[in-house]
Amino acid sequence: MNQLLRVLMVEDSEEDATLLLGVLRRGGYEVAYAIVDTPAAMRSALELQDWDLITSDHAMPHFSAPEALELAKKIHPELPFIIVSGESDLKLAVSLMKDGAQDYIQKTELPRLVPAIECELREAEIRREQQQNRDALENSETRYRRLFETAQDGILILDADKGQIQDVNPFLMEMLGYSKKEFLGKKLWEVGAFKDTEASKIAFGELQSKGYVRYEDLPLETKEGQSMAVEFVSNVYLVDHRKVIQCNIRDITERKEAETLLKESEKGYRELSIIDDLTQLYNSRHFYAQLEKEIERSNRYEQPLTLLLLDLDRFKNFNDTYGHVEGNQVLLRLGQAIKRCLRETDSAYRYGGEEFTIMLPMTTSEEGIVTAKRIQTELRKEAFSPVLGQEVYMTVSIGLAQYKPKEEMKAFVNRVDQLMYQAKKNGRDRICPES
Repeated sequence: MNQLLRVLMVEDSEEDATLLLGVLRRGGYEVAYAIVDTPAAMRSALELQDWDLITSDHAMPHFSAPEALELAKKIHPELPFIIVSGESDLKLAVSLMKDGAQDYIQKTELPRLVPAIECELREAEIRREQQQNRDALENSETRYRRLFETAQDGILILDADKGQIQDVNPFLMEMLGYSKKEFLGKKLWEVGAFKDTEASKIAFGELQSKGYVRYEDLPLETKEGQSMAVEFVSNVYLVDHRKVIQCNIRDITERKEAETLLKESEKGYRELSIIDDLTQLYNSRHFYAQLEKEIERSNRYEQPLTLLLLDLDRFKNFNDTYGHVEGNQVLLRLGQAIKRCLRETDSAYRYGGEEFTIMLPMTTSEEGIVTAKRIQTELRKEAFSPVLGQEVYMTVSIGLAQYKPKEEMKAFVNRVDQLMYQAKKNGRDRICPES
């Protein structure tokens, strides 16, 4: 198949246009074309269609080659523009070539047209590829510069051979308090913030040998004398066949302070353990902290929250009869029985003495009754033998209520506490939900 060639002809002679088309078709082209002879018609054709080539007569009644060339370069400067003239005007040819025309062919030299077109199409393709490469490079540089200027980390670019600073981003200047002038052209360790640090090793020692260096806690000082801890990460890159060092510097002062506070709080947390030593359930201190969170969650997401309060029946009599050692066994095994009845989302606490609380998130009071019954059933299986040959069984009284939206924590706990005492008044070994 012949190669398609889209030609815009600036021509006022149909005879000359037909002659030109014949030459192109004999040269192996399938030609799609339009003929224009005024600036308006040419502008419209250039804006509405894509073309591979423009040919132009040098002089027409209402148009001329210089005018056509000027218009073409304004709208589509990449299109090859070839003058096809019936006159030999060397001065005009030179002028047009200087202005951007690719060739000047006399109509007596039309056999030269096809080779000239082939040459110009190849050149046009090369120019397009070069322009695409330039555009891609410019876009890449623009993206990099935008990231560089807006990065929320400090960035330094160094010459890898001399260690001189070539560029610095605004964030680092603000972070350390130095102007761009105080950075550029200086070696890294000549900038006040990096004096008496390991920066010189980074730039010329470890970095050059490894190509990558990371310091997680490098001490720096701002221009105003404020100490800070930074994370310093450096890499060596090749840019235009030159080695450069990019240093990313992140202020981690707040993180280090938070880590210190966390360690101190963890130490204090261990000293004030949230676990009850005897039952291995959570203690009352943790109960109130967690209940506050669960109440907040219940209010925010409008989810139900149910609280149980358990009290061992006649536990004082048991202690008085068999002693505290045996009483502690009862408390321990009740704690174990409670754990066996809970889901992962539930939590149990030794509230004080022989009282226990259970928090049931995303649970209605009706669902909470099921858990309460399960605990009673589990405890009834536990046989205690404080005296050889004797078995004693214990029971619990349980108060149970669902949290009311916006209710204060203290009022919620008091409601459940009163329900537990009501269960005892009703004969013990009872579950007393709120009616």
